[in-house]
Amino acid sequence: MKVYRSRRMYRSRRREYRKRRRSRLASTLALLVVIGGLGLVAYSLLGENSPLTKAVENATSDEEVADSAPTESTLKLTVPDMERVSDVTVLDTPYDDESALDTGAQHVQDTGFPWEDEANVFIAGHRLGYFGTDSYLVFWDLDKLEDGDEVFLTDSEGTRYTYEVYENFVTDPYDWSVTEPVSGKNIVTLQTCTLPDYSERIIVHAELTEVEPGEGAAPEEDEPERDEPPQYELEPVPVEQVPLVPGLDEPLPDEPLPEEPLPVEPVPAAPVQPVEPIPAGPAQEAQPLPADPAPAAPAPIG
Repeated sequence: MKVYRSRRMYRSRRREYRKRRRSRLASTLALLVVIGGLGLVAYSLLGENSPLTKAVENATSDEEVADSAPTESTLKLTVPDMERVSDVTVLDTPYDDESALDTGAQHVQDTGFPWEDEANVFIAGHRLGYFGTDSYLVFWDLDKLEDGDEVFLTDSEGTRYTYEVYENFVTDPYDWSVTEPVSGKNIVTLQTCTLPDYSERIIVHAELTEVEPGEGAAPEEDEPERDEPPQYELEPVPVEQVPLVPGLDEPLPDEPLPEEPLPVEPVPAAPVQPVEPIPAGPAQEAQPLPADPAPAAPAPIG
């Protein structure tokens, strides 16, 4: 009976040990998973391409652009290879506001401007338009543009932006991807309708190639140059031959110099100090020597 209880106790303890070991392993794995998840979250928030990092960069770039942007958003559009696009007024309005289209061309609001980095300046115009206005046939021949043709935009401060066409295609009216920026490029997009049913859209992309600052544009601030001390070049000084004085150009005679003994000064003798005599005391009289003792008397016998 005792043996049975001991074995049963041993088995129960062994089971408890296994359970504890499994629970420890599970806890360790769960902790590792949590740490890994937190690391991924931190990387997604603070990494190079994280939304937070991009938001900070965009906020900084927006502040810089706001400082250098023109005071007005109105643009002027010129395309030499199109018959009716010369200094056409481009107004900034929402996409569903066609009032700008009636007076010229429309810059779709919330798309880029020429002075921004990696901007897509999206401009729309009528294919037919209204007779007697600047919108009449303004983008009639947009489909005729070819690669290499130039597009010019001028802002309110007179800065001129030159673009070069690199793409011309047709897409559906609900393709909003044509309004998005293109990574690494600053472009302008021209759009108009197809004929005869206006069912699709003609899209022309042109990339920025040159910027000519206008008179009203703020000059770019250069880094202040440090004042460097002037560097003087040493010029060789010509050495003129000095005429010799007569008699000085002759060599000196080699005569031995007289050797004179150095004077020896006598060393003075040290003074002798006198020795004072020691005073003697009074003379003592001579004492007589003691006499020899008398012989002892013989002891009596008796």
